[in-house]
Amino acid sequence: MAGSLVGGATRAVVLVAMVAMIGCTAGPLGSARTVSGTIKIGADLTLSGDDAADGVPAKNAIDLAIKQAGRVCGPSGYPDACFDLQAVTYDDVSQGIHDPAKGAKNVLLLAADARVLAMVGPLHDSVAKSELPVANPLRLAMVSPGTTNECLSQEPPDGHCQGLSARLRPAGPNNFFRMVTTQLVEGAAGADVASKTLGKKRAFVINDQTAFGQGLASTFVARFARDGGTIVDPSDLGAFDPNQPPAFGSRVQRALELGADVVYFAGIGVGAAGSLRREMAARMPQVPLIGSDRIASSQFAKVAGDAARGSYYTVVGPYPGVLRAAQGFVRDYKTAYGREVGTFSLPAYDATRLLIAAIGRAIEDAGGALPTRDQVLKEVALTRDYRGVMGTMSFDSGGDTTLKLLTAYQWLGANDPAGQFVAQPLIDG
Repeated sequence: MAGSLVGGATRAVVLVAMVAMIGCTAGPLGSARTVSGTIKIGADLTLSGDDAADGVPAKNAIDLAIKQAGRVCGPSGYPDACFDLQAVTYDDVSQGIHDPAKGAKNVLLLAADARVLAMVGPLHDSVAKSELPVANPLRLAMVSPGTTNECLSQEPPDGHCQGLSARLRPAGPNNFFRMVTTQLVEGAAGADVASKTLGKKRAFVINDQTAFGQGLASTFVARFARDGGTIVDPSDLGAFDPNQPPAFGSRVQRALELGADVVYFAGIGVGAAGSLRREMAARMPQVPLIGSDRIASSQFAKVAGDAARGSYYTVVGPYPGVLRAAQGFVRDYKTAYGREVGTFSLPAYDATRLLIAAIGRAIEDAGGALPTRDQVLKEVALTRDYRGVMGTMSFDSGGDTTLKLLTAYQWLGANDPAGQFVAQPLIDG
């Protein structure tokens, strides 16, 4: 009888202990961590149509980051205050291509869910322009893995953005951040490719006089000079009218006469870049051409024909193969999805993990309770020296990353579907 009573008492204690553990999971050193509910991270991406090849790998990376984390807890003051994590993803594609109007509607859908405390996205500049004015009054933090238009976050000294950044934030304080740098940094990256990768010393610049082209030209010139190079004709930086048929014979001849050993194309038009390259092949075939992501399209290779070989271009973003810290993520991604990572996978993964870290700090700010969007936004803005798979980064006052990674490629011929990796420039300052 005594044994039976002891056994019953023991079972009762065990039962009480099991009941007490409901809603808790084991934390570090066996401490109990209370799961207080769910926190959602939203995402707006291109998941269908022509842009699905960009959006789906980004979604996979977000899902992987959330699956690996599982839940988020207060990092120090409230380590037992935890919330399960969940992704909520919307597609901003309409009629086969990303649609700014649909993106804005998606932000409203995300904001309608009180458990969505921040979002990853969008990937495209035009969608960001429509989403930012919607998300800003709602204090919803947006972290983009792909936008590169400097005017989303900056007002360059030449005024070409015409105050767009301020107009996109009608409620005031910034809520938009990005994991990749801006397109204007491509000029500096092109200069590093010319001087440090190719060893060139005398550059001739071709500039289409658009805001984009002039911005590229000025940043290329400043960086190339800093690298120890010389701009052989600084008078007008090879200005041409993009509205006229491309004719570069006289420009290329002048570059030849001045002893240029590299030509930089600061412009938008793929056709103009291809025409320039063909003219160079006829007059100075050994001199390389360097351009921005505008000549990343295989259309450039087709226009340039056999002259495409020896042409280089830069794109904003990382090249996973040369980033040591990214190799674990790359392996995990391949295991989970059976395919290579996409262009936006690394930035999307880092964006999600950065948000999870910021949400953890916001739980602290909220005393262990569910934080507000304002608290999460504050912590995102305060991000300093975050160590991600792309490297260590912070956000500046405008929400731009301090980690300025770009990738340089070379075209190998007219039928080359994509360029061959050449270098991973890292722009400081």
